[in-house]
Amino acid sequence: MRSIVKRLLSLSLFTLLITFGCFVLLRLLPGDPVLTLLNIDELSATPEQIEAARRELGYDQPLLVQYIRWLQDILTLRLGNSLQTGRPVIEMLLESYLVTAELALGGLTIALLIALPLGIGSALTTRRSIVRLAHLVSMSGAVVPGFWIGLLLVDLFAVRLGWLPVMGREGMTSLVLPALSLGFPLASVYIPLIRLNLRRELSQPYIELARMRGISERTILWRYALRGSLPPVLSVFGLTLGSLAGGVVVLEVLFAYPGVGKLMVDAILQRDYPLIQGYILLTTGIILVLHQGIRSLNRALRPDWQKGIHT
Repeated sequence: MRSIVKRLLSLSLFTLLITFGCFVLLRLLPGDPVLTLLNIDELSATPEQIEAARRELGYDQPLLVQYIRWLQDILTLRLGNSLQTGRPVIEMLLESYLVTAELALGGLTIALLIALPLGIGSALTTRRSIVRLAHLVSMSGAVVPGFWIGLLLVDLFAVRLGWLPVMGREGMTSLVLPALSLGFPLASVYIPLIRLNLRRELSQPYIELARMRGISERTILWRYALRGSLPPVLSVFGLTLGSLAGGVVVLEVLFAYPGVGKLMVDAILQRDYPLIQGYILLTTGIILVLHQGIRSLNRALRPDWQKGIHT
C-alpha cells in the first residue's frame, strides 16, 4: 500500500512540474491570445478593449495565480472552453484523441506485421536473403524520416496510381498511408530488438532443457523463447511513447488527418491557451498511465514461468 501511495505522489509531482513548465513556456510565446480572440491587431484595438478582454479571461492576474486557478478548475473536472470555437476543451480533445488513437493503432499494427515476421525469421534462419531483408528494412526505417516516407507513399499511391486519398479522413482508405508512414519507422526499431533478444533467449540453458524433455520446437518458440524476449522490447516501447506521439503530430499535419496533433498545431497558431493546456495535461496523464501499464506487463512476463519447464 505504501509503495502505491509513493508512486501516486511521485506521478502527481511529475505531472505538476510538467504542466507548470509548459504553462510558463506557453506564456512566453510571441503573440497575444486576446488580440487573436478579438480578431484585431494591436494598432486597431483600443487599450480599453484589450484590457476588458484580458480581465474577462483572467490574463490580467499574476502567472502563479493563473496556474492555481487552472488547477482548481482541473479538480472540479473543468478544462474551460476553447477561445476560438467556444466549445468545451474536454469535448474537443476527446474527439481528436479517438482519431489519433485510430492512427496510432493502425501504425502499431503495421509495425507488428513488419517487425514480427522479419525479427523472428532473421533470428531463426541462417538464410542470408532473410537476414539482409531484415537489415535493409531496419536501416531504411531508421535513416528515412516518417514524413519523407509519407511523401513518397503519397506520390506513388495517391498521385501516380490514384488508389488512395491524399488527405483528410474519409473511411479506412484514408488511414492506410499515414499508418504506413508511422508503422515503417517503428518496425525498424523493433526488428533488431526482436532478433537479438530472441536469439539470446534461444541460447539459454532452460531452452536446452526443454528440448531434452521432448517439448516441440513450436512450443519452445511461442510459449517460452518469444515470451522471454518480450520484456526488453516492451521497455523500449515505453521509452518511445514520446517519439510516437511526436510522429503522429507530424503525420496528422502532413495528411490533414483531424487528430489531436493537427488540433494542437492550429491551437498554437491561434494562441488558444485553454486548449493547449488541456492537451498538455491529458497527454501527460495518458503517457504516464501507458508507461505504468507497460511496466506492469513487463513484470508479469518476467516471473517464474520458466519453472514450468523444470517441473
